[in-house]
Amino acid sequence: MERSTIQVLAKRGKSQRQIAKELGHSRATIARALTEPVDRQPAKRHRASQVDPYRPQIEQWVRDGLSIVRMLELVRADPERPYTGGRSVFNDMVRRIRLAIVRVDADVSVRFEGLPAEYLQVDWGEIRRFPFTQQAPATRYFLACRLKYSRWSWVRWTTDMRQETLLRGLVDCLGALGWVPWVLVFDNMRTVTSGRDARNQPIWTPALLQLAGEFGFHPLACDPGAGNQKGSVESLVKWVKGNLLPGRSFADDPDLSGQTTSWTIQANTRPSAATGEPPLARLPQEAAKGGLLPPTAHDFGLLEHGRVAADALVAVAGNRYSVPVAHVGAPVTVRLHRDRVRIWRDTLCLADHPRAPDGAQQRVVDVTHFAALFPVKPRAQVMLYREALLGLGGCAPAFLSELSRRCRARLAPEILGLYALYEQCGAAALLVALERADAAGSYSADAVAALLSAGATPALAGPVVGVEAPAQHEIDRLLSVYEAWVQIDEVPLGSGMAVEVPA
Repeated sequence: MERSTIQVLAKRGKSQRQIAKELGHSRATIARALTEPVDRQPAKRHRASQVDPYRPQIEQWVRDGLSIVRMLELVRADPERPYTGGRSVFNDMVRRIRLAIVRVDADVSVRFEGLPAEYLQVDWGEIRRFPFTQQAPATRYFLACRLKYSRWSWVRWTTDMRQETLLRGLVDCLGALGWVPWVLVFDNMRTVTSGRDARNQPIWTPALLQLAGEFGFHPLACDPGAGNQKGSVESLVKWVKGNLLPGRSFADDPDLSGQTTSWTIQANTRPSAATGEPPLARLPQEAAKGGLLPPTAHDFGLLEHGRVAADALVAVAGNRYSVPVAHVGAPVTVRLHRDRVRIWRDTLCLADHPRAPDGAQQRVVDVTHFAALFPVKPRAQVMLYREALLGLGGCAPAFLSELSRRCRARLAPEILGLYALYEQCGAAALLVALERADAAGSYSADAVAALLSAGATPALAGPVVGVEAPAQHEIDRLLSVYEAWVQIDEVPLGSGMAVEVPA
């Protein structure tokens, strides 16, 4: 029976008798339905269990840490009321009681304040299809950090939540502070922890442990299911979403970043509702207790481990970087900087390359790393030199392609000659000469050399030869001495007048 139908018919003014006749029910049924809620839920049936009499005792045993096996032994040995039911029924009851106790204990929130410089709380926020006004909607993330004591906050918008994005954001946040808090508190994000061990302790990722070791902070993860442990960082994410975004429009990513910076500056200079003081007013107390930034903070390199392959290349972030051939097969340490890749073997820096875009599948090669092979593999030298010249971009690929087609028989000396010009004149001058040679249809190293010579800038003048300076007493003269020299200039030539020349 639909109670909602009875309620609707009654609201239309029909009597209980008419409703009963129309729906085929008795008047008593209609009258009862009109007094009951429309969405009344049926009462749950509770079946008595043989374990119910032992429930209070089981709750105490759970809190005391007794095992299910021991509990079952005790209830079966009860002299007054021995348990005669099955093991599975008893086990299910114990599990439900244990889960209820854990849930109740977990729901009790204990609020506390941190000491100066003690806690920096970290979390990610996400806005899907961000409503930009001058660029297409797209998902944007923000990294939010807050000091627990002063409530100083820092926010950065990103296009992803990769591990490197997180760690570089943390480095920049600490750089903005100028010091290092004692503890960084994280949620159980995959970029910082890969799970829990047998003792329910977080398994930190190697990259985070390396960052913590170099900067001198202790990482701390919230217990699973107890997100309130992060305290005010949860409020920070809601605060950003609820205060920065409403009532504002953002043209594009630079505008979003600029308005966020202005907004956080204002937030850090006005009194906090939690402390009654501006965060910046409390910040000096924290700075006095915080740790020192390491020397690598301005150019931090993420740590990775690798091995030199048989072709003297090391795979890093979807690209391959060269090292000297003498280190083939050796284990190496890679430092991923923002725009550089440095490869180390113990304390020796084997290579320092410009960083290619991650995942570009590029070979980044320094030809000097293979110089030891050139006497026995001259063709390898030619191919490596040509690859280096192709990497100059501009008109170099077109010129080298035509040169390789036309001058196949003498390709080796041509490439070696062009590479020598590159080392001698630099990339900019060589590209200009290659463009002029390509326009003239002259595909040879000699033609390029002639163009470089014709367009060479004149040599700088040599150093100025120093002239012995007069003594100071020869410079400091009376004004009357200079007036005498003026009188000499005023005497007409051939006048016969004698003028005494000052010493």
